[in-house]
Amino acid sequence: MARISVPTGCRKRPNGGWEWRFTHKGIRVSVGGDNIEKVKEKAKEKIQEIDAGVYTANRNITVGQYFDEWINRKKAVLKESSIFSYKRQFENHIRPVIGNVKLKALERRQVLALQKEVSIKNGIPKGKHREKVGTGGPSIANRVLILMKSLLKSAVEDEIVIRNIAETIPPIKINKRPARETCHRELSDEELKTFFQYSGGSIYDNAFRFMLYTGVRPGECGGLEWRDVDWQGKVIHVRRTMTKNTDGKFIVGESTKTRKSTRDIFMNEDISSLVMEQWEIYTGLHGNVMNLTDPIFPSSTGKHPTEQSFYNAIASLIRTARRNGEKLPNFGTHAFRDTFASKAIRAGMPPNVLKEIMGHTSYQMTMDLYVHTNDDDKRQAMEALKLVNI
Repeated sequence: MARISVPTGCRKRPNGGWEWRFTHKGIRVSVGGDNIEKVKEKAKEKIQEIDAGVYTANRNITVGQYFDEWINRKKAVLKESSIFSYKRQFENHIRPVIGNVKLKALERRQVLALQKEVSIKNGIPKGKHREKVGTGGPSIANRVLILMKSLLKSAVEDEIVIRNIAETIPPIKINKRPARETCHRELSDEELKTFFQYSGGSIYDNAFRFMLYTGVRPGECGGLEWRDVDWQGKVIHVRRTMTKNTDGKFIVGESTKTRKSTRDIFMNEDISSLVMEQWEIYTGLHGNVMNLTDPIFPSSTGKHPTEQSFYNAIASLIRTARRNGEKLPNFGTHAFRDTFASKAIRAGMPPNVLKEIMGHTSYQMTMDLYVHTNDDDKRQAMEALKLVNI
């Protein structure tokens, strides 16, 4: 095993790990880490910053400057959509308030004041229902707090500050209805019948049916391409999802939401028929000029549809139904996924199999969030219960 060389000026710290103090172009630098390789990696970053003229000494670095450094590091390990989300939160809520404060001088009460200000400024607009716009300011403030905690945790690891002053700040308590009672709900047979009476003229009619028949997420449905169809094996490969890049633009992601979300869905007769219908539409438009990376369920412009595209189409169809006197409540794209899960359990599908089809890492998430019960389920369960004669 090759021996790792210790740079001149690098020493072991009494409390563990290593520290390397050196001078580059007249600037004194100190970096630390759990091992020599980590110390060398940090030293390389600091040297590159000095050479580029963007280095700021620990004692002078501001919250904003450190975030810019931190988010650049995160680009190597986080998805583009997460980078965009962090940047948006910081630019909208944190930089205007404490971006110019020196990290070493930042106090706990300043983070508390930031949390309160974000909560108040982003409160629920008049005339809006809480379940329609999430939980407003408190929810946004809690996400900002999570970001600050992560940022300051990294600053501790970089030995810029001694402790994470935000670590003990509690999130704002939110009295909200569980997700399974708001955005997650099962559609009744009557609602489905009414909706699909009107969806036939929509370009996304088969996409809606596919989500209902398979339980795939809207983003996964939009990301499906013809290369994902195994006609011989009667399998659909779920390999990617629609996501956002660092600029906030929708793109076809290179992976699914989580590692467990990458899965195969076996096509029964209904699913096969639906996908074949889409194939006939595609070949009818393109003839022999085919591209296996084209979407199975394209938008009106032939591109991959986003979850927002599906949601807008659903809302439009509901409005049309209501104008015709139908009583069809609002619902979102995930309602098809909830309905699939609930109907699958009633049909006798084992919960562990359903978990795999849904692409969940947790059995509890499948059952608690997506599987719904109604009065008929409870009634049938009680009627089927056979007690021991006493």
